[in-house]
Amino acid sequence: MAYWIKLNYERSTYVIDLDRVTAFCYAPNARVSFALLDGNTTIVVTQQSDSVSYQLILDYVEKRTGFSLP
Repeated sequence: MAYWIKLNYERSTYVIDLDRVTAFCYAPNARVSFALLDGNTTIVVTQQSDSVSYQLILDYVEKRTGFSLP
């Protein structure tokens, strides 16, 4: 089943199926980034920029992989 989130990034609104994202990158400065399927767009989410989407992504990664990100 698809896991969709809606987020705003650089003045655009994206609706993303997290099940279709192949990799997430968590940086030590609490940034989560991932590339869209088109390969040209990388989205970076921080707790300060979009706390709701940030937490949804962390929860999704923990639910699907069992890994807890700080």
